[in-house]
This record gives sequence, C-alpha cells and structure tokens, in this order.
Amino acid sequence: MSSEILPGDQQKAAPAFWRTVATVRMDGWNTRDEQAAQALDQARREGYERGLAAGRKEVEVQVTPVMEKLAGTLAELAALRDKLREDTLHDLVRLATMVASRVIHREVVIDPDALGGLVKAAFAKLQAREVSRVRLHPSLEPLVRRCMEQNGAPKNLVLMADPALSAGTLLFETSQGVLDASVETQLHEIERGLIDRLEM
Repeated sequence: MSSEILPGDQQKAAPAFWRTVATVRMDGWNTRDEQAAQALDQARREGYERGLAAGRKEVEVQVTPVMEKLAGTLAELAALRDKLREDTLHDLVRLATMVASRVIHREVVIDPDALGGLVKAAFAKLQAREVSRVRLHPSLEPLVRRCMEQNGAPKNLVLMADPALSAGTLLFETSQGVLDASVETQLHEIERGLIDRLEM
C-alpha cells in the first residue's frame, strides 16, 4: 500500500468505505474439510488393503507352483537317498563277500585243511542221506578222506577229484540230489542272508 504526505491545508482525510462481504462460518468449513480428509483417508486405506490383497493373491498364484515343484523335488531327493543307501548297502555286502571269497580261496590254496569245518558241516547235514559220490577239487581230497574216516562215511563212497573245479568246490551227490558245500555257495548264501536282512 502506497502513502502520500499531504500539505498542511489538506490535512483532513476523507473516510474510506470498505465493501461488506458475506461472513463465512469457519466451523462449517472445518466440518466439510474434515469429512473430505476422513473420506480421503478411508479411500487410501481401502486402496491399500485392496492392493495388498491383490499383491498377496498374485504372489500366491506365482509362488504356489514353485512351492509344489520344490516339494516334488524334495520328495524325489528323499527317495533317491533311500535308493542310494539301499544300493550302497547291497554293493557293500557284495564287496565284503568278494573279499572273503578271495581270502578263503587263498587260504585253501595255502592250507586245504582250513576247510575242515565246512567238510564236517556238510557230512553232518548229510548223515541221514545216502551219499554216492563226492566231486571236489584235487587239493581237498586228503581233507575229505580224513573227514570220511572220522565221521564213519560209507566205504563205497567215491571221491572224484576234478581239476576243472575251482579250489574250494565240494559237491555231494546223493540219491535225492546234489548238496553244494562249496566255499562260493556258502558265501552266496551268506550274501543272500545279509541282503534279505537289510531289506527287512
């Protein structure tokens, strides 16, 4: 607003008349503004809730297949672990019997009398049967003859030494069939028993 200094004779100022404007009640304006602010706040909350729900639904749609696939993969891994354990145990049993077989065959070559227990067990099993012939590796013949004498085997029992048979092979032929008391057969029985036991 600008001002002006009046000379002395004009010192009387003329009154200024202001326009009258309708009065506005502030309390009415506050109520409408407050209602608008509340409506805006409510709209924001509802929009946030709808957005959050839509986001969750979208994440569910995207994540559910991934989670199902992950669960399937974990189930496959668990099954694979069990299968690997079973296969490994079977391989371990086979390896153990192969090692035992080599050790026993070596012992048989060095000392055929090491199979005395096996021969005695075979004669004990065959007591009630009539044995007609025993096919064996030549290295076992002295041991089997001694066992026959100690166990009272029939005099007409024929020992047939066969060099084509592996060391440790011992076959008892009876009227009811053949009893294979060979080292390999005994080891296979042990292996089968161990595997059966593992599968329980």
